[in-house]
Amino acid sequence: MSSMEEIIKTRLTKLITRIKEENNPAFLVFSDTSIRYLTGFTGEEAQLLVEADGSVTLLSDSRFASQIEANLPKFIKIVMKTKSVPAELNDLFVAKNLQKTLIEGDFVSATFLESLKSAMPNVTFTLVTEIVEQLRMVKDDSEIALIEKAIAISKESFEAILPKIVAGKTELQLAAELEFEMKSRGATGPSFETIIASGVRSAWPHGSASPKKLANHELITIDYGCFYGGYVSDITRTVALGTVDAKLEEIYNVVLAANKAGIKAAQVGNTGADVDFAARSIINDAGYGQYFGHGIGHGIGLDIHEINSPTMRFKETKLVDNLVITVEPGIYLPDFGGVRIEDDVLTGASPKVLTDISKDELLIL
Repeated sequence: MSSMEEIIKTRLTKLITRIKEENNPAFLVFSDTSIRYLTGFTGEEAQLLVEADGSVTLLSDSRFASQIEANLPKFIKIVMKTKSVPAELNDLFVAKNLQKTLIEGDFVSATFLESLKSAMPNVTFTLVTEIVEQLRMVKDDSEIALIEKAIAISKESFEAILPKIVAGKTELQLAAELEFEMKSRGATGPSFETIIASGVRSAWPHGSASPKKLANHELITIDYGCFYGGYVSDITRTVALGTVDAKLEEIYNVVLAANKAGIKAAQVGNTGADVDFAARSIINDAGYGQYFGHGIGHGIGLDIHEINSPTMRFKETKLVDNLVITVEPGIYLPDFGGVRIEDDVLTGASPKVLTDISKDELLIL
């Protein structure tokens, strides 16, 4: 495996090529996750200037001096800020005689952009979107390994809480136990607010854990994940606490078939729309199409939702090798119950399911 410095150089080289394609001498990056991707820096409140001539400068402050020493390759220049960000950037641009730059439109507020323009009147800012995110779509071996570790932690933690799923425990208590198990195995935290939705609440696609008590003869949807090394997992399993109504078992099997069809369609050359169609057709044909209202999935990586914006829509994305995506069909019957099954999948000629957690039949606890 390449060293981290070599990996960072490769990523920056790809970004510099994009900067040149935009006919611009520089690019200002504000996204914490994109700065981490491009430099290895694990702190926050930093700014990154990447220039078409290959120069790379990180602006940070004394709180992160030790992290910078531990994280960053030596070829990245460091500016320790003692003034406001606009003032520091102005000094840097004057010193480098830069008069225009690309800037991340998705991570700069209108108010902050105006403050930059006021402090840097001789600089022309061109708003761009998703430039680094497009590079981040395809995962290298080091990223895939971190995602797989996050998934392994998630799997072990899920299996550890199964004996603790008992009637009378609240959804919040179960969520806390799951998050404890993940952290005890090396996760730095949950990758999003843990969803524990039981009974009629299982028909709420984003039913965050509540004070509701678990009860016998109900479904429980568990949508969870963790961070490991900055990368995420995102998994959903639906289980039953005791036997449940036959219709709930029926929709479980329909969702399972849709999940498997979506995964099979996650092949290089297909689009996200093809994945969606493969899964949604199963649900439509079973007569439950009106009860599956959300998209089939999204990308994951340093962020829990990637390939998931107005300018990078999953449905419009053509799948290439080494994307990590979710496939997460569901059926949600209001005031009755719902099922979602979500897997993390590595795209390829033969898609690889990374989330090796039992699902082939409804797990009855």
